[in-house]
Amino acid sequence: MTLDNGKKIVSLRLTGFITTVVYVLYIFLAYFPKVFRNIMTEKILTILTIAVTAAYMLLLLRPVIFKYMYLLFSADERRITLRWYKPGLMPGESKSIEIPVGSYAGYEIKEKYWGLHRYLTLFQQVQGRKAAYPPVSITALSRRQREDIETTLKNYKSVI
Repeated sequence: MTLDNGKKIVSLRLTGFITTVVYVLYIFLAYFPKVFRNIMTEKILTILTIAVTAAYMLLLLRPVIFKYMYLLFSADERRITLRWYKPGLMPGESKSIEIPVGSYAGYEIKEKYWGLHRYLTLFQQVQGRKAAYPPVSITALSRRQREDIETTLKNYKSVI
């Protein structure tokens, strides 16, 4: 089984680009040719600009706030692979986990901040002990994708 959330990441980037274009157009129209000044006062224009800027910043920072990550999950009869990177304003480096099925020791999904952030932790048997990989944010996955990953991981037998 292989799944990724590339479509969601592309749509987030496209939304960021479109909102930036709309915001720049708004600023240009509101302050340079003075189109809105015939319709509203300076105070109302300032309040409108603050509201538009706040909405723009929320849309632009949504991947950072919710800790979205691009994920590629792959599982077959030999190994479980999880690759991810942070696609926000300042992209992070790509990271990867590969666990041979013979040393797979389970998984754990945790929710934080009232379910806004979800994390997947994979475990592997190393030298007779259960070792945990760092938690990976799976918030950007849809409910169906999270259920598919959970079902797949439940079907693998833990060695511990």
